Amino acid sequence: MENSEGYTVLNLRPTRGNSAHLSPDGYQESPTSACCYKVALGALATWFVILTLLGITLGIWVFQGPTHDRPAGAAEDTPLEELVSHLRQRLCDTASGSSAGSSGCKLCPRDWLTYRNKCYWLSKASAFWSESWKDCETRTSQMLVIQDKEEMGFIQNVTQGTHLVWIGLAIKSPEHKWTWVDGSPLDQSLFPVTGSAEGNSCGMIRRNRINSESCNTEFKWICQTGAILL
Repeated sequence: MENSEGYTVLNLRPTRGNSAHLSPDGYQESPTSACCYKVALGALATWFVILTLLGITLGIWVFQGPTHDRPAGAAEDTPLEELVSHLRQRLCDTASGSSAGSSGCKLCPRDWLTYRNKCYWLSKASAFWSESWKDCETRTSQMLVIQDKEEMGFIQNVTQGTHLVWIGLAIKSPEHKWTWVDGSPLDQSLFPVTGSAEGNSCGMIRRNRINSESCNTEFKWICQTGAILL
């Protein structure tokens, strides 16, 4: 089209239906390129989700181990069960009769002796009965309570028949009855006490017998606590 001066004027207005537009950088974008951009972005997001799920699955597989290595129908191991299994391998003597395979592995604190389901600690110093009782309390234990003849035989081996040791037995009632520190009464048909039963009398072991002595006498003592079964 020519103007009044005879110059040709180009009509640069977009025709109706042309959806091309300029990008912020000044480049012209077509509908086709915009569509391809959206498709590529969607595919990238899909791959990101797939890779994330694969990473989570791989992490679970590594932590729990391959499922084909487990017996059919076996329950999934919990972190607590895995910890107990690890402790058995590190702390239990699987070659001995006290292994976790049969009667269980029994663990005691360092420097304590194990017998059946108990742990025993024999003092090196001597003290009054009340001081001995307090010492066992500080060790999260109690003074020895003898259950039967077999346990008495074990204690005799520990003391070697020569050490005089306090046990958790004393006169605690107005009736002057012997009572263990756990509150149970002494069965004197099983363990008769040699000596008088006065208000300040406490029990001690001399060889394989229980004797009555003044609680203000100094002897060694024995503490007991329950063994940890793995």
